[in-house]
Amino acid sequence: MMPRFCHALKSFLLALALLSSFQMFAQKEETVIGDRGLGFSGLWGGYRHQLTQFGDKTSYVNGGFFGFEFGKALLVGWGNYSLIDQFKWDGIQNQQFDMRWRPFLLQYGIKNHKPFHPQVGFEIGRGKVDLGEISDRILVVQPSAGLEINIFRWFHLGLDGGYRFVSDSSLPGLSDADLSGWYGQASLKFGYSFGSYHEKKSEKKPKTYED
Repeated sequence: MMPRFCHALKSFLLALALLSSFQMFAQKEETVIGDRGLGFSGLWGGYRHQLTQFGDKTSYVNGGFFGFEFGKALLVGWGNYSLIDQFKWDGIQNQQFDMRWRPFLLQYGIKNHKPFHPQVGFEIGRGKVDLGEISDRILVVQPSAGLEINIFRWFHLGLDGGYRFVSDSSLPGLSDADLSGWYGQASLKFGYSFGSYHEKKSEKKPKTYED
């Protein structure tokens, strides 16, 4: 796993350097929802550590994510998560249980220029459940809401919570409800947003007086 992670990290840093050079030639996009626009504005990646529930078990999930930032607010990317503390599921012949999934992710920050700002997220993707020697494909959907803290310009800390909805489970003795559950997570987010934050200011209309 470490060689693949190092390769991915090198690719991330190379892409960040190339996009930083291209950004100098990019023109600012203006839209009806604000002067800062929704154009490409940064590149981010990092780690997520998740405390979650499977049935009556409290477990630890670890993973990483990578995404492109638009309008200094919207992150569009991908994630890769897996269960770290594998356990034996009670009541099903004591079989070893494992689960992993790779979702497409959307995350939106509100007033990201503030040191502390709220954020909401949504993830959806296919995954795999292992129970002993039997495997099954599943669909995972994870909405979330929380707070992000700007520690440095290149490092943000996210604290989120949400619910994991699992469907398409067909393993005997394991229902969708067994694989679904609440979760809380901490995100270590590394990257860079290009340029300065611009927020659209309302235009003051001249006062009119009636005779």
